[in-house]
This record gives sequence, structure tokens and C-alpha cells, in this order.
Amino acid sequence: MDSKGQTIILENVAESGSDNAPADMSDLTDIEIANLKQLRRVKTNDLQLRLDKHGLPLVPQPSTYKDDPLNWSPSWKLFIALQISWLAFLGNFAAAVPNPAFVNISKSFKITVVQASYELTVYIIFAGIGPFLITPIANTYGRRPVYLAGNLLAGLCNVIAGFANSWSGLLVTRVFCGIGSGAAASIGAATICDLYFMHERGLYMGIFTLFLTNGAHLAPLVGGFIAKDLGWKQCFSIPGYIQLATLLLNLVSLPETLYSRKNQLEHREHSYMDLLLFKASRLTDRKMSLADFVRPFYLLKYAAIVIPAFYYMTAFAYGTVLFATTGSRIFTSLYHFNVAQTGLMLSIPLTIGCLIGEGSAGWVTDYMVFRYAKRHDGHRKPEPRLNALVLALLLPLGVIIDGVCLQRNKTIHWIGPAFGMGIACFGLQVATTVVYSYCTDCFKPQSAEVSVILNAFRQIFSALVSFYALPFAEEVSYQSAWITFAMLNLVALIPMLALRVYGSTWRGYLSQAPPKFHNDI
Repeated sequence: MDSKGQTIILENVAESGSDNAPADMSDLTDIEIANLKQLRRVKTNDLQLRLDKHGLPLVPQPSTYKDDPLNWSPSWKLFIALQISWLAFLGNFAAAVPNPAFVNISKSFKITVVQASYELTVYIIFAGIGPFLITPIANTYGRRPVYLAGNLLAGLCNVIAGFANSWSGLLVTRVFCGIGSGAAASIGAATICDLYFMHERGLYMGIFTLFLTNGAHLAPLVGGFIAKDLGWKQCFSIPGYIQLATLLLNLVSLPETLYSRKNQLEHREHSYMDLLLFKASRLTDRKMSLADFVRPFYLLKYAAIVIPAFYYMTAFAYGTVLFATTGSRIFTSLYHFNVAQTGLMLSIPLTIGCLIGEGSAGWVTDYMVFRYAKRHDGHRKPEPRLNALVLALLLPLGVIIDGVCLQRNKTIHWIGPAFGMGIACFGLQVATTVVYSYCTDCFKPQSAEVSVILNAFRQIFSALVSFYALPFAEEVSYQSAWITFAMLNLVALIPMLALRVYGSTWRGYLSQAPPKFHNDI
């Protein structure tokens, strides 16, 4: 059956008024079946079925209103996507700018270097916990208020951290910085889903995850020189000033993207000023309840969420956080780097690795989904995106290379560990884009909750790295410790391979039926 025939069948089902697939559609994916209700509404309201450039029905179907984010121009969508990506970048950037200065911080407060790294640990933990409180607000009152308030809180607390004179006072500011910065990380993927159709999400989700990942990688590049020339306190204040300056831009150019597709006949179209002045933010047919705060936990019943979350947390922890939390001490003691050189080492290899990795990720996964659809009568499934994980095997390989080179630091130049770190980040960027794209494809209406779960697994697991990575390496050697971490990531990858083969079947089980909440967005 060609794509035209697929479209005709979908239209016939829409006309039938039935939510159940007929016999000749029994092989449709759950995503396509879930979309039939919307296609039926299109027919019922005598609207034209909208197709993509390949002749396949758009998923989801856009409305006819100009304030529907799906109908906005490509350039305007991209500008908004870049803004929320930049906010996600700034969160991790502000977290990691002080990383090269851990030695300096430890001397100022008379604590160990490992204890100095706890300021990053605290930041990471609360950036993982905060979104559980933030997301219900974003799903009820809109994305825009959450972005603005979160950025304001993070920016102010970062500036205050630059004036902290006690270790406990510094840690308190990092708690609130983490909560504020967690806003963009937790609902950024949901905003991408607000703006883009399924067949476009891989590319633009890749842009978002590229910014999300590389904030922590570019930070040491400037953090080392800031600490060296201006003092470590400015490593906190300067990112805060950047966040506050970004807030001014967002006030006039970041509109509301939360849009309800329920009761379209009663919808009142909003102007651009309405989208800025919060007149379109709140969904009037929805009230926030205590149940909203536990809905992310409901997603833990789904294999298509839990398996990627476990894999992603090991990928992020050992593909970037491992280097960030140990690099200051390792390159100071083994290679006698100063603070600026350490910053360069913790930035350039990781950033280059991620940039090259994303060039092989987002658009590639979109093509894989299209190629599968072309070969299977137009049926779209998220599972073909997982094919790209073969490139994620470079992550554990890079970690092993880094560990081996560190163990032989007297005979191997620092370029060795730099190469290993870059290879690992190539794999990390592929893994990040694939996981976010796959999970939000499976649960688009619940994309905010999906992001909360992925963010929580990533942040909380990564926060623990600073407690055990260096002590473990000192006990068994860098080589053995790093190989152990690489093997943990490989073990977590195995269920992902099973998900590629059986994921569509598993999602068809009654126990894995999609959630019923937020299906209007």
C-alpha cells in the first residue's frame, strides 16, 4: 500500500466515527491509532486533512487558527526553539563555569577539592527535583510563566552566590539556582513538541539537546580564565548576569506555546500580545490538583520510558559529568595544568565531540522514521530512531580510552585523554537526541512529564558521581574504574536493543496503553 492509500484509509476511519482500527489497519502503530480521533474531528468539522511533503497525514493535525504553534512560520518556530534551547544551555553553563576553580574554592573555604565539587552536586540534585514542582504549573498555567520565573530565580541566585562569604551560604544559593535552571531542562522538550510535527522533531529535539548538553562543556572554557583573571567568585556572578539579560529578551520575544486542541469550535483566537501578556497561558478547562504532581511517576510503568531513562542516566553520568567532576583534580595533579588550561581541557574536546555527534543524530533519526514509513505503507513508528544508537557505542569506548591514557599519564600526552573525552561525548550526544526523540514520540501529550523523568534520572544519578569516582579510581586505578563505568553504560544499552526489536509490541499491551491525561495538548 502506498502513502496515498494509507491516507485514504485514515480518512475512511475518520469518517466512520469509530475509535477502533478496522481489520485492514490492525498493523497500525499505537501512535497512528491514537491520532485517529483527531482525524475524525477533522472530518466532522469539515476541515481539510493536512499532509506533509511526502503525502502522509501530519501528526498531530494542526488547527486552522493562527495562534496554534503548529501553524507558525518555520523561522518563528526556530527562533522560539533557539530561545528555549539557550535557556537550557544557560542552566548547565551556570552550573559548570566554576568547575575549573574547584581547587581555588577549596583553598578559600579550607575544604578538600572533593568537598568543593559538592556545590555542583547540590545544583544537579535540585535541578532534578525542582521540575516535579514546576511541570504541573507549566501544563496548567503555561510554559512562558515558568520559563520567565525560573530564569529570574536562577539569575538572581547566581549573582548572590558571587557575594557569598561562607560555604554554607554558597550551597544555599546553589539549591535555588538548580530549581530555577531546571525549568528549561524539564519543559524544553515539551515546547519542541508544541511547535513541531512528529516527522520534524528529531532535528529540532537534537538542537535542543545539543544546547542542553553543551552548556556544561563550554562553561569551563570561560570559567578557567574567569577564575584566573577575575577570581572564582565571578564564576558564579557572570552567568547570573547573562541569565538576567536573557530574561529581558524573553519578556518580549518568547510567546506562550501551550495550546489545547479540545473544543476547537469554541476556541477564541489570541493575538501575539495575548501570548506575551499571559492571556493565553492558562488552559481554562483545566485545574491544577495534587494528582498533577505525581503524574510523572505514573510514567514509570512504561517500558518505553524506564528503559531509556536508565540508559540515559548512565550515558550522561559517564559521558560528561564524570569528566566535569574529576577533571580539575586529575589534570592539575597528573599534567600540572593551571586553572585556565584545565578549563580548556574540560571544554574543547567535549564540545567538539557533541557537535560532530549531533551532526549524526537528529536529522538522521528523522530520516530513519521516514524510511521505515516508506517501506511499511506509510506507518510511522518511533522505534527506527533507536537504530542510531549504534553510534552511541562510542561513548563507552571513549571512556575506556580516557581511563587508559590517565593511567599511563607519564608516557601518554594529554591529547590522549582529550581524544577519549571527545569520542565519549560524540556517543553521548547521539544517545541524548535518540532518547528524547523516541520517548516524546511515544508519549507526545505527556512530553513534559517525560522530560521530568529523564531529567530526574539524569540529574540524581549524575550527582552521585562526585562522591565515588575519584575515591574508586584511587582504590583500583583510573583504568579499572573508567572501564567499570563504561561497562555499566554498555549493560544499560542492552535493554535498549530489546526495545528496538520489541518496543512496538510492548506498547500494544493493555498494561502499556497510553495515559489518558493531557491528551488535549
